Amino acid sequence: MTDHVAIDQSTNQTERAQNCLDPAGVQRTHSLRSLICSWPNLIGIVILVTVACAFYISPVRYLSDSGFSLLMDEALIHKSTPDMLDYQVPRGHGGVFINDGYPWNIKIIKGRLLYVYPWGSSLLSLPAVALFNTGGLKIASRESGYSYNWYNELRMQVLIATGVCALTIWIVYVAAARFLPLPWSLAIAFATAFGTSFWSSASRSLWPQTWAALLLMAAIWILLSSSNRPFLLGTLLAWSCLTRPTMIPQVAGVAVYILIGYDRRFVLRCAAGGLCSLTPVCAMMLFFTGGLFSVAYPSVLFDFPYQFWVRLYGVLLSPSRGFLVFSPVVAVPLYLVIRYWRVLPDRGLAILGLVNIGLYIIMLCSYLAWWGGNSYGPRLMLEVVPWFVVLAILGLRAFEADGTVTVAQRLSIICIAALSLALSIATNAPGALVQYSINWKSYDEDHLGVLWDWHDPQFLCWIQRLQR
Repeated sequence: MTDHVAIDQSTNQTERAQNCLDPAGVQRTHSLRSLICSWPNLIGIVILVTVACAFYISPVRYLSDSGFSLLMDEALIHKSTPDMLDYQVPRGHGGVFINDGYPWNIKIIKGRLLYVYPWGSSLLSLPAVALFNTGGLKIASRESGYSYNWYNELRMQVLIATGVCALTIWIVYVAAARFLPLPWSLAIAFATAFGTSFWSSASRSLWPQTWAALLLMAAIWILLSSSNRPFLLGTLLAWSCLTRPTMIPQVAGVAVYILIGYDRRFVLRCAAGGLCSLTPVCAMMLFFTGGLFSVAYPSVLFDFPYQFWVRLYGVLLSPSRGFLVFSPVVAVPLYLVIRYWRVLPDRGLAILGLVNIGLYIIMLCSYLAWWGGNSYGPRLMLEVVPWFVVLAILGLRAFEADGTVTVAQRLSIICIAALSLALSIATNAPGALVQYSINWKSYDEDHLGVLWDWHDPQFLCWIQRLQR
């Protein structure tokens, strides 16, 4: 017994001596323990893993605009060039082969075979592709004569998209948990994950919106938490533009918000972070493609105000592309923000969110291909979902603090929110679970009537699947 006491005393003295020598190490250990052991953080980890598993096991997977984007990464890794001319890629005539016999997403530019969509998503995925290649998973190996293997690219894209989307939902939860009780934080994370296009589109393939939504959500988290990380904020905003040039108006709105609400030092460091990312990537794009961001989005694709109101109806209420049809749950934060406008905890950020949502909808309604091509639901509206998360957090914070609401009123609002969430999940589920959902109808620019057909909306495609 005496020996044990002596050993314990000796151990304690040693630990105290080490603590005096390395107080920073003790602080790091304490921080790590508190991070791991706190319930909210443990729940956050569970959400991250659960959402990742749910997204990964959902059976619908496909290659679309992002096809060949990871092949470009392999070209960069193994040949130090984005040129894919040395690879054996599919060629044909008609249909999707519209670029001199090549598919729509790659094209001969300045004598090189290049990916035509923004390169931001490809560059951000580069470390993951390098890791896959190290593990033996390659899209076009030397042993195969550099022949393109679409299935291997699909496998890579699904893994990356799953991880990126799950990380986005985790940030949503962390942001909500900072201001709201646990049940509301879980509800916002769950609604974002399964009641929007994250489940039905962003996690099904590595769309440019997949990375853009993560970057925007991370930037919003910095603004919400009043974190002093201007360089990181500028970097995130810059990369969101590099993944989706349509993010530029939103980033401009954030820039105005920062100029008004932050000091000069913060603004300069934020601008420095953005320029450090934009300058080299835009220079590379300009050298190889002749454009700063992408050759796939020429200005002629925007024709405001031609058919603006028809497109606005389609963007919001089309039975196969309407944002409010597929995600009616987004009406709840709008209602709460309007109801509690005078007592919102951060009206400036709410104004920024509403302005950016409005600007993006106007831009989308000015776009010739406003329906998003061959995809499921309102995929193009995914870029404003993070702003609805902001509105939900602010609105629910005010709702929680409202002591004048009766129990009956509170229950009514909660029941309506739960019903809208259930409908949102039901309309988005086919995009992730029903293989027939993407090609439920054959349509092109001359046959867009199917997007307005309430007798056979896209979210009911599973009925035809059962009949077959």
